[in-house]
Amino acid sequence: MAGQIAITLTLLVGAGLLGRSMLRVLSVPPGFETEHVLTMNLKLPRVNAQTQGQRGQFLDQLISRLHALRGVQAVGGTNSLPLASPPDDGDFAVVNPQQFSPAQRELIHRSARVTIDEADPAYLNQLLNFFAPTSIPPELTGNADYVAASEGYFKSLGIPLLRGRLFNDSDGPDSQHVAVISESAARLKCLSHDPIGQTIEYGNMDGDLRPITIVGVVGDVRTKSLEWTPGPTIYVDYRQRPRATSEFSIVLKTTSEPAVIFGAARAILAQLDPTVPPQFSTLDEIFSESLNSRRFNSLLVGVFAISALSLALTGVCGVLAYSVAQRTREIGVRMALGASTTNVLKMVLAQGLTTSLVGIVVGLFGSFLLTRSMRSLLFEVGPNDPLTLVGMSLFLMVATMLASYIPARRAAKVDPILALRYE
Repeated sequence: MAGQIAITLTLLVGAGLLGRSMLRVLSVPPGFETEHVLTMNLKLPRVNAQTQGQRGQFLDQLISRLHALRGVQAVGGTNSLPLASPPDDGDFAVVNPQQFSPAQRELIHRSARVTIDEADPAYLNQLLNFFAPTSIPPELTGNADYVAASEGYFKSLGIPLLRGRLFNDSDGPDSQHVAVISESAARLKCLSHDPIGQTIEYGNMDGDLRPITIVGVVGDVRTKSLEWTPGPTIYVDYRQRPRATSEFSIVLKTTSEPAVIFGAARAILAQLDPTVPPQFSTLDEIFSESLNSRRFNSLLVGVFAISALSLALTGVCGVLAYSVAQRTREIGVRMALGASTTNVLKMVLAQGLTTSLVGIVVGLFGSFLLTRSMRSLLFEVGPNDPLTLVGMSLFLMVATMLASYIPARRAAKVDPILALRYE
């Protein structure tokens, strides 16, 4: 009995820790809204210097026509959908002209309209050497995720604008390239003084070497998972950087039924380019799918814990029932000598409680060993969380006492005359 109780407590503690971790994960604000947000994922051909203008026009037309649908409140797009497709990251440098020599400023100025496939090899080599990590002071460099997006992307997902502005119609392919950065990026050492208006250069993130001017700061978004702390993110305008749009997701904030919007969106896409196959989903589904692994772990350990609890309680009830049957004559003698039914009830329950306490003590030691190996599965909950340990111990103790009550009640009803005739 004590062994069964010990194993049961160990599994109950594991299930409790995973359950509390799951609740903590669900309480984490993702940084964006998921309700009534639909997604349309597109896999598009790669673009080059000759076709990047066509890509921008295609996505502009698609977003514009989707926005005209009845029930659509906002439409945007991104190459990295939160919780679905983690963004690429890379090193960037702050290249404000006043921080460099005249020769270096001229080099940066020449990059204002240059892409890799358009650059002269000698100039390209010179530029890439300049942006090498060893060529720029560390205090002017940083690392951040690189995401191409539209103005409607932030509005569709409810990502708040904290400072500055979002992208607008004046940010065309031939105008100064601009970026919106996340709150975490604004706290980077190289940008923390005042990020608005600063110019950065990724060097070679998507084949476009042109500098980018920061025009706004938005709230942080958990892009990889709810358990990952939001990292620095730099959002560029997809119309200015269409090379990053080979995989592009349209997001629609709607008030209509998803099936209606999906059908209309499919028809619009077929009219613009029938060769592109869309994949539709909702952001609620993507949010739920991101929790599948944690949900599976919690369910698996929970099923084992419930099975062990059922076996343990059955064992407690069965063993005590057998003990009562073996002690029937003793119980009859006690009652004949004046023991009350309450005394007999306490005697049997005390036997069950003693066994339960021994099992719980052993189970606590087992829990300490088990939870160490579960550390990587926990979120904002310690492996030796006292609330879980105490709560599961008390729960198991109450459960075993309830299982002990059935045979104890039977013992208290023993007729002394019949018991003395036993055997």
